Parts: sequence; structure tokens; C-alpha cells
Amino acid sequence: MSAAIEKAYVTIAEGQLHLRQRAGASDVAADGLPLALLHASPASSRTLEPLMAALGPKRWLLAFDTPCNGQSCVPAVPAPAMADFADMIARGADALGTDALGTDALGAEPLALYGTHTGAHIAIEWALAHPDRVRALVLDGVALLDEAMRAEFLERYAPPQVPDESGAQFQWAWSFIRDQMIFFPHYRKDAEHIRPGGTLDPQVLHELVLDVLSNLTHYHLPYEAVFRHDVRAALAQLAVPTLVLGDAESALGPATESIAAMVPGAQIALGCDSPAAKARAIETFLKEHTGG
Repeated sequence: MSAAIEKAYVTIAEGQLHLRQRAGASDVAADGLPLALLHASPASSRTLEPLMAALGPKRWLLAFDTPCNGQSCVPAVPAPAMADFADMIARGADALGTDALGTDALGAEPLALYGTHTGAHIAIEWALAHPDRVRALVLDGVALLDEAMRAEFLERYAPPQVPDESGAQFQWAWSFIRDQMIFFPHYRKDAEHIRPGGTLDPQVLHELVLDVLSNLTHYHLPYEAVFRHDVRAALAQLAVPTLVLGDAESALGPATESIAAMVPGAQIALGCDSPAAKARAIETFLKEHTGG
């Protein structure tokens, strides 16, 4: 049976970052390279719990709520770039210690990164900023946008929201998440834009709506950072072992091979359409490239 998931906070200059880790991390941290996991927008690290459960027991897993999501703080700058998000989480990892988690300090020890969607963009910038510390990188969905799509997404994908006296934000949030589960992009609700593998799961819908509502006034900032991110240039600069996961049910799945081709020496693992499949590919890759 997988160990339970514990929650914790770590303090940085902007406030506190919230994270989840597998219980007993202090007992397994020395047995495998620690793995930091970064989720998609507009969710929280809660969505990574199935993958954490599927990953092997001999690894310290740290799943952060990325800034502006879950219970984590907001960047100090008004229009944060992807590098700002990566810097905040890297500093959070640096600060992990006995006060926060009851474990030995992670400090500046080497680690591996897994990121999905927005989390993948953050992980790319983290790896570029700290190539001496990040020993391996796993990318699970990256947004490759042309200039027209970039401009359209900045205008339409994640409109800023504020509380409304009539409660309109509640209906908006429900529709925003529901449509994301069926269409890509979510605002093009026609047969041509139905997502492959898209499903309408009422429990997931409920949980994601609550995630958005709890960060209503700043949920859009990570999206905007992704849409402004020059990810093609960033991918070409990566100098760490990189694995690109292919998930046919993901809205970003069709770009998998293009993403892998942009990263020098990248490996690709197709058919990663479940937590178990992703975990197998990740563990195999990390053992091959980091020895643990």
C-alpha cells in the first residue's frame, strides 16, 4: 500500500508555498533522487496524488501548489513571467527543512522535476536556471503556440475575474472548467474542437471549480505566463536529461513528438495515458539517467 500524503507549507519572501509529500519522506529521501512535481493550471497539487501513489516507494516526492494556485502565495510582480514562478518554487525547495516538514533539509541537494502543462513550463525554467541542481526533467504536455494562437489565448483563454455582487463568478467558474473538460480551446464549443479523451467527471469538475474560485482574482496569471513563454527557445537550451511523455487523451498530446524534437537528446515515452503508465516511464527514466 502506498504511504499517505502529508501537507505542509514552506515560507519564502512572497509568503508561503503549500505542498504535498509522501508520508515518511525522511526515511526514503536517501534511497532515490527527490522528485518535485508541478501540476497543471488552474488546479492544485491535489491532482498529482494519483501519480504520487503510482510512483515507487523509494523516492521523496514533493508536489507544490504553484503560485496563484491551491493554497500557495502570489508573485510580488504584477505580470509574472514563467521564470518568476520557477524562481519562487526553487526557493521554496531550497527552504525545505525540519521546521516545515520534519525531515532533513533538502537545501541545495540535486533533484529531478516532473511538470504537466503549466507545471511543465515552470519546470523548464527551473531546469534552465539551475542546471547544476536539476539532474533530470520529465515533461508531460507543453503548449506550443504560434503567434496568432498566443495572441488569441492571451485575449480569450483566461479572462481576469473579480467577485460579483450577483454571484456570477460561481456560474462562470463552473462553465469555465466544464468546457475545458470537453473542448480545446474551451471557448470554441463545436465538433471540431472536441478534446480527444475529454470526459465530464462531476467530482473532478467540482474540485477544479473550487480551485478556481479560491484563487479567483489571480488564477489567470500562470496562464498568461504560459502564453507569453518563448518555450521553443527554452526547450532548445535545455542541457539536462529530458523525458517527454505522450498522453493521447491530453489536449496537448498531439505536440509530443515536436516537443521531444526540440530538446537536445530528449527521450520520448508514448502511451502514458494513466498514472501507472506515467509512473513506469518516469521511474525507468530516472534509474537510467540518475542511478536512482
